[in-house]
Amino acid sequence: MDALQDLATFAASHRIRGRSYKRNSMLKPLDIILNELDRCPNPKDPAEIKLVRTGSKGLIYEHVQRVAKGVREDAVYHYVDLFFDQVLEEAHHNNANKLLQRERLIRSAYLVYMRQALAEIFIAHGKAKNTGDAMNSMQEAALQDSDDEDTDQNL
Repeated sequence: MDALQDLATFAASHRIRGRSYKRNSMLKPLDIILNELDRCPNPKDPAEIKLVRTGSKGLIYEHVQRVAKGVREDAVYHYVDLFFDQVLEEAHHNNANKLLQRERLIRSAYLVYMRQALAEIFIAHGKAKNTGDAMNSMQEAALQDSDDEDTDQNL
């Protein structure tokens, strides 16, 4: 699904994720949208979808402002618009229920695309020589974050 890959690539290039390279952190913005869609009482009603779209923009921006520096509000808004215009409307023909039935698969594919896009960014910035090195760097950073959290909890 090209739309999902475009979404993940945009998120990676604009740091629209949590603070670490852990799975949950990278998925958080997508999870916010999917959770709000899942809570929508009538996902076939355009007014309801508009409310979810607008609310998701605010929730995601609020989240990334807390955990990341330098993320622009217009980038977050564009990210949400990409999801609703390309992933929901074009790829799933505005059928939120169909999209939510594939939620697990969508999250998994998004994560793969996100990691690939981040690996390319690592290579472009000289932080890695190849994709394998970049993936290892992300994995090590995620493990380091886990170790830091464990240490904080033990204090």
